[in-house]
Amino acid sequence: MIRGIIFDLDGTLLNSKALRIKAWKHAFEIFGVNIPEEQISPLIGLPGVDLAGKFSSRAFEIEMEEERYFKSHLEEMSLYGDVDHTFSKLSELNVKTSIVTSSRRALMEILKLPYRPVVTIDDVGVGKPDPEAYLKALSLLDVKASECLVVGDAETDLIPAKDIGSVSVYIGHGNRRFSNYADYYIDEVSEVLEIVRKLNS
Repeated sequence: MIRGIIFDLDGTLLNSKALRIKAWKHAFEIFGVNIPEEQISPLIGLPGVDLAGKFSSRAFEIEMEEERYFKSHLEEMSLYGDVDHTFSKLSELNVKTSIVTSSRRALMEILKLPYRPVVTIDDVGVGKPDPEAYLKALSLLDVKASECLVVGDAETDLIPAKDIGSVSVYIGHGNRRFSNYADYYIDEVSEVLEIVRKLNS
């Protein structure tokens, strides 16, 4: 029985991956590091300081510059079109929802998304793919791991889902790739409704 769903944010609910890559390229270049997009793309979803630390010893400074750039260009991204409808339908089905993100709490306060609870990188000691944030979300939802779907667009979302015993759902938004950690594959957020109905039937 599925009683809860934990969603990733960037690239899952927010059409923000292109802006994230752009922001990281900008931040690295400010500090004299030239990283190709194809090296940055698979790392989106890691805590910012971990991503930056793969290429520079000035990880925190680079992360802060990336966040500054991202916040100043928020008009370039938006929620995917079916997000509000999906969350409304999940509420009707009595399925609780949460967001787990590697973004900072300050960014969530700017975005003012109407979805709660949210667990950010500032709320945990270790970020994705460590399961700490997911365990905290489960506690906030009062849902068992086995009763929960985890939906994300990266391995860093799916690995902890498998670690804690939740059902993992890879969302591709048209850019599907194989994952050893995915139980289901979807292209649109609203497709989680079909998975919930199937598993709860």
